Amino acid sequence: MIGFSRSQEHKAMFEGHFGFRETPFSVTPDPRFFFSHPLYLEGLAALVHGIESKTGFMLVTGEMGTGKTILLRKLMCHMDARVHFVFVSDSHLTPYGLTQLMVQNLGLNNKEKTRFEMIQDLNSYLIHQLRIGHTVALLIDEAQKLSDEALEGLCDLSNLETDEEKLLQIVLVGQPELITKLNKSSLRRIKERIAIHHHLYSFQTTSEVDHYIRHRLQIVGYDGPEIFTKNGIEAIWHYSGGTPRLINTLCDTALAMACVAARKKVSPYMLMRAAGGLLSEQGAEAAKKDGCLGSWITQDESSALDDPSKALGNKRYRNKIERSA
Repeated sequence: MIGFSRSQEHKAMFEGHFGFRETPFSVTPDPRFFFSHPLYLEGLAALVHGIESKTGFMLVTGEMGTGKTILLRKLMCHMDARVHFVFVSDSHLTPYGLTQLMVQNLGLNNKEKTRFEMIQDLNSYLIHQLRIGHTVALLIDEAQKLSDEALEGLCDLSNLETDEEKLLQIVLVGQPELITKLNKSSLRRIKERIAIHHHLYSFQTTSEVDHYIRHRLQIVGYDGPEIFTKNGIEAIWHYSGGTPRLINTLCDTALAMACVAARKKVSPYMLMRAAGGLLSEQGAEAAKKDGCLGSWITQDESSALDDPSKALGNKRYRNKIERSA
């Protein structure tokens, strides 16, 4: 595996080599890179509907790296200013700490107050927001890491309501373990209140992976020749399993390799090398045995990065390279 350090100078060289305005495959959940795939559009529409209809509890689940956080970021940008969001990603909060964080984010005084007093203040605030046509939504990311006690405490917040509607909209977002946790008898109150549940899956076809990659390249202003070949897309799908975060990592590392080798196109072999840090030794060996790699990689490609005169010939883009034993 080849490791690349990412200093600002190297980042500028990397982007300049391909003509990107910025790095296209960062793993940060930037809503500008939201991918208009039916799965994400359906999730966005479901959450918008739930918040506008004041349904109370909503749930979004998906394996790690399937795009849950970027969906939340897009939701926050998508809805108008009448919706006030409180975003929580701290998994170590107690019921008191969660309530304190909420009132703090909404600009309410929480000094020397009990949780009951803070909830009373929150109730008054939410009623006022309702009267002026505003809505407050609590978004909890990585909710599977919350303690049972903290989850139970959400029921107290969910109880804030009028005769017709819930005053606080709560969106729980987490990995599938969250569903298992909510199946506990002690958390049945929450599970029974969930009005919307949307599950995010990895991409199922190479075509979806191809469109996802093209989308991110388009966002950074790339309009040059094809960087990833058809065989390269198949390799990305194979190694990533269609998971967006892994696709980003593979593409980012492979682009850095192409930059070092002074090439404008990413080969399947570069992607195989990029996947070295993501696959276990057993998984890599299995991929070789089933013949997948042989269908993608030519002899010329397999020597491209191993030959120093080719891979490191362009010193302008050379950076520190570490080869694993």
